[in-house]
Amino acid sequence: MEFCEDANVKSYFAIDKVYSLARFHLPWRKFMVEEIDVIDFLKDHGGQATLNDIALGLGIPKYGPNSAYAVLRSLKSKGIVDRKGEMWVLVSAETEKPAEAVKPAVTAVSKPETAEVAAAAPSRDVETIVQAMAKTLANAMKVSPPPPDQWELATQPMKTEIAKEEEKLKAFVLKPDEAVEAKKPLLGFKTGTFLDQLFITPEGKPLNGIPICGQFAITGLPGAGKSILVEEIAVRVAASGKKVLYATAEDVWKSQTPRFDLQSRMKQKADILGLDWEKIRENLFILDTVAYPELREWNTFAETYRYVVEKEKIELAIIDSVTVLEAYRGALKYRVMELARYNQLHGVTGLFVNQRSAETWDSYDMAGGIGLAHNLDGTIIVDYGRVYWQDQQMDLQASRGEFVRIVRVLDCRMCNFIRKRIRVDITPDGFVRPVEPITEAAAG
Repeated sequence: MEFCEDANVKSYFAIDKVYSLARFHLPWRKFMVEEIDVIDFLKDHGGQATLNDIALGLGIPKYGPNSAYAVLRSLKSKGIVDRKGEMWVLVSAETEKPAEAVKPAVTAVSKPETAEVAAAAPSRDVETIVQAMAKTLANAMKVSPPPPDQWELATQPMKTEIAKEEEKLKAFVLKPDEAVEAKKPLLGFKTGTFLDQLFITPEGKPLNGIPICGQFAITGLPGAGKSILVEEIAVRVAASGKKVLYATAEDVWKSQTPRFDLQSRMKQKADILGLDWEKIRENLFILDTVAYPELREWNTFAETYRYVVEKEKIELAIIDSVTVLEAYRGALKYRVMELARYNQLHGVTGLFVNQRSAETWDSYDMAGGIGLAHNLDGTIIVDYGRVYWQDQQMDLQASRGEFVRIVRVLDCRMCNFIRKRIRVDITPDGFVRPVEPITEAAAG
């Protein structure tokens, strides 16, 4: 995280924000938190808590000046707390309580001298508080270290010494297998949709599926058809006998109201496609973060995810969308990376639906940044927009300014793929379908 070099600009916005809050008489507690507050919070929660729990419990930001992270780092440097995975653990509670701020003496008066004096006194008090708070924020911005741990690792020299025994370190170093065992066949995981035709073998033949155990982002603008597509994939794969885990953050699975909920839409798709709903019921597992908001907390979500995957032997996991994994967008790619690594080790094919972070279409622009795409095996765009560039006109056989919907594989590290944009449409009965056969579109 980089900070703006112009301290005057930052101070201006800090003063403006603080002054606005001070005008509405919000308590000082909303802005500042002391180390003793964090210590007391940890004591009340069994001596340990996550960064998210501390930030929410104390009503302060997770990162930045006077944040939960900044206070915890300070306590860690003093040996009072330590970090163990996601948890911050209280090691020692020996710390001095900060001295209480000297409160200005309040003199009760029976009659103000003039109305002007009475009005000016509170104004001067507020101005003094605002100036002090702005100065504190400006100083904190200058000295506050960048919050992410990985930043510290990147800026410090590599000075780790070889402390472990040779045999322990040697176990981490791998060597290639013998020729017979070194190469597995490239297999496709059938989704039952036109996506199966977009990936091809080294011989140029259709893979008839997305690469098995691959981790793919499906990204595009809102309303492009991403959820419609993965809903169809979920019911088709479950009906084929494979176990599917579907995590939803955009819509409730089953509503007690007349709402045409996610379950109803999937049942409708199954009926139109002639799929066996009982087979789907047997193989489809849902994590509904709308109905169960506790699943939006990362530790709970990850634990439940692992429980279902390992107990039910899940083969396909669909996350719609990845924003459920982390509210702080800067850390989103690390959550996705954790799940993708887990899926790779446990043989799970993963589809991560991601929302476009800008209005630009047909590009890598997505929530979590392009770094998120680097952590996955490939990116599939489901998008729409008006055609302006020459390559778009050629791929889509569209005139300049024409509105189109497209599906496009941007990248795949596991195998080759059709690189052209595929023109699609959303049918009246709610499916994403190519406008023309994929083979003809690819040949064109």
